[in-house]
Amino acid sequence: MPENSSGYVFFVGDDDFLVDRAARARWEKESAGAFDEMSKEIVEGVAIRVDDVTELAKRFVEAARTVSLFGGKKYVWLRNVNWLSDGTLSKSEKTAGALKRIADAATTMGGDAVFAMISVIKPDKRLSATKSFFKLGELNEIAGGNDPESLCAALDAEARRLGVSLDPDAAQVLVEKVNLHSRMAHVELEKLACYVGQGATIDAETVLKLVPAFGEGDQWEPVEVFFSGNLSKTLDSLRSYFFNNNSARPLLTTLQKRNSLLIQLRALLDAGDAKLNFRGEIPSNDIRAAGEKYGAMFGGNDDKSSYNLFSQNAWYAGSKVAKTLKIRGITLKRLIDWQLDFLNAFEQLITRPGEDEAVMRELATRCLGK
Repeated sequence: MPENSSGYVFFVGDDDFLVDRAARARWEKESAGAFDEMSKEIVEGVAIRVDDVTELAKRFVEAARTVSLFGGKKYVWLRNVNWLSDGTLSKSEKTAGALKRIADAATTMGGDAVFAMISVIKPDKRLSATKSFFKLGELNEIAGGNDPESLCAALDAEARRLGVSLDPDAAQVLVEKVNLHSRMAHVELEKLACYVGQGATIDAETVLKLVPAFGEGDQWEPVEVFFSGNLSKTLDSLRSYFFNNNSARPLLTTLQKRNSLLIQLRALLDAGDAKLNFRGEIPSNDIRAAGEKYGAMFGGNDDKSSYNLFSQNAWYAGSKVAKTLKIRGITLKRLIDWQLDFLNAFEQLITRPGEDEAVMRELATRCLGK
C-alpha cells in the first residue's frame, strides 16, 4: 500500500532497536509538517497484563480520532507493541477485542486527516488474527538482528547511509565483537564511520583495533593474553577479570572455542593444507580451499558453529586466531593437552564452588608455565 493511503502504517520485526529505528525515521518524515506539537502523539504500546492491551488500544484509537486543537492533520504512533508475539497476551480474548477495536477504526485513518503508525516487536505471524491485522495498511518488515547474516546486511545498509563502505569481513568481526547486539553494533558503526571519514572503507583490522568487546566479550582480554603465551600477563588479566566477574564458566567456554579452532588450524598446517606466511598468518585462501576439501566433515561450511573452523570468518581465523601458532612449542599435542586441561578445570569448578579465580590461575600456570 502506498504512503499516506487509507489504513495504518506497520513496522514489524524481531529486533526492537532496528524496528524502532526504522519507525522513528518514518515518523519524523511524516510529522515534519505537523501544525504544532499537539498534533503529534506517541502511545507506548508495551503491555504487561491483558488489561493493559485493552487500555492501549483505547488510547490509540481515541488519540487518532481526536482532532488537533488548531486543526490540521493528526499524527499518532502506537510504539513497541509486544502483545502480538508468541505468548499468553496474543492468545487472550481481550487482545482479540483490542485488535478488533483498532481494525474497526482503520477506515478513518490515513489520507489527509490522520497518519496512524504501529510498530510491532516479534509478532507471531502464524496467528490468523495477526495476519489479518497487518492487512489493514502498509506493512514494512524490518529484517536483521536475530542472526549474524541479517545483522551484517543491516550494518552494510547503514554504512552506505553514513557514506562509508563496510568490508564483509569487517561486518562479521563487528557482529562477533558486540555479541549480536544490534543497538551496540550500530553505535559502534557510527563511531567507525566518523573515524575513517566520508567515502572511506572500514576494514576488519580497524574494527578489531577500535571496537571493544561487549556482553560475553568481557572475557576476550584474558583469552587473548592467554593465547599470547605470556603467563605473567595472563595472571594479571585474570585478576582484573574476576574483579568484575564471579563465574569462570564464560571464560572457560571461550578458551575452549578458541583452542578448538587452533587445533584445526594446526592440523591443516601439519597436513600441508595451509602455510604460515612471513607475518605468521594463514592466508584466507588456504582456509577456504581447506574448507572445500574438509568442510563436509563438519556438517557443511554453512552450518555456523563456534567450533567449526570453516564456518568462521576466514580472515579473522587466519590472521588473529592463528597468530598463536607462531609461538614456539605450540604443537598439536600441546593444544590437545590444553583442551583436556580446560575440561579438567570445568570439573574443578563443580567440586570447588566459589574458587573460580583460583581454578583459573592454576589452569593458566599449568598450561603456560611449562
